[in-house]
Amino acid sequence: MPLLIAISGYHNAGKTTLILSLSKIFQKKGYKIGIVKSSKDENIFTDIPEKDTWLYRKEGIPLVGFFQKNLFTLYLNSELLNFSSFKDWYNYFLSIFWNCHIVFLEGFKGFDMIQKFWVVKDENEDLKKIKGELKNLLGFIVKNKIDTWETSYPEEKFFSFENKERLTKFIEELIEKYHPRVLLKVNDQRIHMKSFVEDILIYPLLGFVKTLKGVPEKINTLEIKIKLADKLDKGRI
Repeated sequence: MPLLIAISGYHNAGKTTLILSLSKIFQKKGYKIGIVKSSKDENIFTDIPEKDTWLYRKEGIPLVGFFQKNLFTLYLNSELLNFSSFKDWYNYFLSIFWNCHIVFLEGFKGFDMIQKFWVVKDENEDLKKIKGELKNLLGFIVKNKIDTWETSYPEEKFFSFENKERLTKFIEELIEKYHPRVLLKVNDQRIHMKSFVEDILIYPLLGFVKTLKGVPEKINTLEIKIKLADKLDKGRI
């Protein structure tokens, strides 16, 4: 299950630039990234009026795909798919991006269920007003004078737009909370797993360990480290 993080802010605050930068950082770390952009403009189509995908949607097909060599576009009609609330959209997002570790959502400031950062455009923004309007706000991302912001709003979390080390670490900790159960490393490189793979590892191993003498009745954590020989004997593995 992916972690959904919204990067919100006023027009031209730098949301796209920030998301592209963060995506490169997390991709280098081995994470699989997805990006979704929101728009209030209802008059812009990514396909062409009167062409095939446009005609399919006009005829009431709720889900239309457009496959090209290097691009797959998916069109969804929320009314025809009976999406009565954002919770329906949220669950559908998770199913579409199930193979991602994190999905950055550009905009989405009015989507209360999603955790979000606010990119501060300039020093005149009223952060108390913004905080009062947004739900699930994780913190503010500022382009300069972070010390000044922290002094003015000591109760808030601030992250630097330019130096993303602290922001990256904070997001990684959120990912860990989403996938906290199993840490698997092969040759010191972390291997990311889906929830059902974690279940496959956890429950048989837990059942086996509980049969051993000296194991407490209540088990909170298990730690196993296996070292394999450079050359495995035939028939052993």
